[in-house]
Amino acid sequence: MSRHEFLIAGDAIDAAVEKKGEGYLAKVGDKSFEIVTLAPGLYAAVVDGSRKTIAAVVHNGTTYVDIDSVLIELKEPSADGFAGGAGEHGVEKDKIYAPMPGKIVKLMVAVGDQVEPKQPTVIVEAMKMENPVTARAKGKVKAVHFKVGDQVDTDRPIIELELEG
Repeated sequence: MSRHEFLIAGDAIDAAVEKKGEGYLAKVGDKSFEIVTLAPGLYAAVVDGSRKTIAAVVHNGTTYVDIDSVLIELKEPSADGFAGGAGEHGVEKDKIYAPMPGKIVKLMVAVGDQVEPKQPTVIVEAMKMENPVTARAKGKVKAVHFKVGDQVDTDRPIIELELEG
């Protein structure tokens, strides 16, 4: 059984995974899940009695997991703390980054628009899933650096805000 520690929304989570037949047995905290592989990077698990579809991809040392359209960013600890991916931009409330590499399928704001915290601003398609990306702070859209159809990564902001308050 391999053991891992991840940071999810700022909380350290212990997990253990072991191969079991064609799939895996995962233990996260006090819960256990059987996971079956559907295709490379695509899995299914039964969680609290309901079947969940799980997609996963690793980019720049960060694992991005999509569970029924809920995106989770997992980072393994390093000597200098957690690094890589969109998470390193967590303190930059004036910039909106893609949560993982993908393609912009919808822009929901334009330069000059006012945005509120948690307001959807752009939809990025990754692993055939649409991921809404929300604003982290109240402000006015100062710049939109990409257009629909553009490929984005986690290193360059899609949108910049002029923060209020």
